[in-house]
Amino acid sequence: MLRQVKRVVVKVGSQLLAEQNGLNRNFIAKIAEELSILKKEGNEVILVSSGAVLAGIKVLNLSRKPKSLQEKQALSAVGQPYLMAAYTEAFKKHGYNIAQVLLTAEDLRSKRRFTHAKDTFHALSKLNVIPVVNENDTVSVKEIKIGDNDNLAAHVSVVVEADLLIMLTTTDGIFDRDPNTFPDAKKIDIVNDISELQLTCDFSGKSSFGTGGMWTKVEAAFKAARKGIPVIIANGREEKITVRILKGEKRGTLFLPKKELKAKAYRILYLEKPKGKLIIDRGAAEAVINKGKSLLPKGVKIIEGTFEKGDVVEVLDVNGKTLFKGIVRCSSRELYSFDKECIHRDDMVFL
Repeated sequence: MLRQVKRVVVKVGSQLLAEQNGLNRNFIAKIAEELSILKKEGNEVILVSSGAVLAGIKVLNLSRKPKSLQEKQALSAVGQPYLMAAYTEAFKKHGYNIAQVLLTAEDLRSKRRFTHAKDTFHALSKLNVIPVVNENDTVSVKEIKIGDNDNLAAHVSVVVEADLLIMLTTTDGIFDRDPNTFPDAKKIDIVNDISELQLTCDFSGKSSFGTGGMWTKVEAAFKAARKGIPVIIANGREEKITVRILKGEKRGTLFLPKKELKAKAYRILYLEKPKGKLIIDRGAAEAVINKGKSLLPKGVKIIEGTFEKGDVVEVLDVNGKTLFKGIVRCSSRELYSFDKECIHRDDMVFL
């Protein structure tokens, strides 16, 4: 599988980029050297990097993290140029130029914007430029916020149709417990099913697992894996870790690809924010789940929220269990008077 990799997305988080005096320039030099090696070996490389807010804190000589969304946005605006300057200098030593790519969830939800983003990455690759991607925190509000760079990395790997996503952290992979707290924690080498992982692992610890915890990384990895992209979570502090992975060394934890979702299904399931909920009766649930039917308005018992034609909604059974997400073909106002299927079978994605 790794021998076939030609396009790789690498994600680095704040814990790897942070040091007492701000940005860890030694790590930035390290990752630039590694990715330059991968480029020289004929691979396309996309870097997803945190660190803008961290750089902003350092530039303004603050001693704390931002307390509000507005303050975080301001610090990101201050820090992003310094972060990019550090990467520019590091990659220049190896003969490569970089490009700044800032994205929001809205850029990825729209099919048109999704395609434009894909075309931009393709053009940068032709120019032999390494994209450095971050969330556009300066303009991201709750409605268009991706939320963390683990999920951003998964989404970017889908946009560029990556052959591999490498998520670098400060541990050697996924463990059944936090290895920083429990020395006897056992590493998970291969993940095939996320539900099995939930049963065997404790992801409650956050001390050294990044701002979203290790579970955030697991969920993001599984999203990419469901789109057919293998994911490896590994220790970014190891010497030439990305180079060693692409040479076939067994490092970190591998999430096996599943190839379950097409691009449209991925957008519905992971990018679109549901605008409402439909609670359907047992007959409708039976028809949809077991008989492969579309959802008719007569099967809807309760409508929650306000939505328009083309919006994504969440569909639940009478017990409150989420069955699927889908694109509605009518608004919430006209649903009960609609004389066709309100969600067509082709517009459903099952959980």
